[in-house]
Amino acid sequence: MQNIGTKNLVSVIIPTYNRAALLKEAVESVIAQTYRPIECIVVDDGSTDNTKEVVNDLIKHNTDLFALKYIHQQNAGSQVARNTGTAAASGEFIQYLDSDDLLYPGKLEAQVHYFNQHPGCDAVFGDWEKGTTTKNEKIMGYKNDNLVEQLLSEKCIANFAMLMRRILVKKIGDWDINIKRNQEIDFHLRGVLAGGQFGYASLNCGLWRVHDNERIANKANLFQAIRFYQKWEKLLLEKQLFTGNIQQGIVKNYLWFLGEYPGSSNKELAALLKEVYRLKPSFEIFHSANFSFIKKIAGFNMAVRIWIFRYKQMLTKSDKKLN
Repeated sequence: MQNIGTKNLVSVIIPTYNRAALLKEAVESVIAQTYRPIECIVVDDGSTDNTKEVVNDLIKHNTDLFALKYIHQQNAGSQVARNTGTAAASGEFIQYLDSDDLLYPGKLEAQVHYFNQHPGCDAVFGDWEKGTTTKNEKIMGYKNDNLVEQLLSEKCIANFAMLMRRILVKKIGDWDINIKRNQEIDFHLRGVLAGGQFGYASLNCGLWRVHDNERIANKANLFQAIRFYQKWEKLLLEKQLFTGNIQQGIVKNYLWFLGEYPGSSNKELAALLKEVYRLKPSFEIFHSANFSFIKKIAGFNMAVRIWIFRYKQMLTKSDKKLN
């Protein structure tokens, strides 16, 4: 991949696996862009449905200013697919789009215009919507002075809401194939540490679709979330960038996972709770009378197990009352 790429060309990279119907709509949202020139690279991660036929049907409508390309690979995961697409891309600008999301028509035109107005900017992001095409909520983006702190402890940025210059993507390097959750946060953080200059421009970029089929993040267990945060804690400690706000933000995120995925295995939930304790031993859970008593007579690990057991019991009782 050359450093600069073909001037003005936007390369849209779409990894996909067995999402033919959703993929068609995602590609059509790229075709509907008011900006040209575009190349759209669909990387089929070993699909067993009619993905290839869907893409081939759309390729028939290619023009001099819009090229849809199809790449097939053996099933290896979304990060490998993104790396495959990036290696094949020719554009000055790189747009990543999951096959279940949509771009709104003026997204690329507005963000390329932003780059033209801000030549020192390496990446720009905006706002987005989350939900379905008929019912969704607006998510407002923003940019703090400390973007590392923001991404790890406040609000991440929807992958499709970002447009990057090719030169920054090359500095970042490959998507980390060992990260199974929060891949886009990892990629964006690496962009910040690589010296990338990020800009925010208020613009409704697209739709993060909520649907019956699982998203990539939902397939990863909670151990993967822990692995992600531990990776960045270690890295930022080495660079002396691990702030108190980041530490508290990670605790907040662990507690969110605890509440969002109560049906996870006891081992996963216990691992989350132990991470909370490691980062914030003063948290009120660990100083309740029951937890302190069990910890004293049976040890910390047993106290954690019993707390998880009672937590699940409480949620089960609440569900029964609601039904």
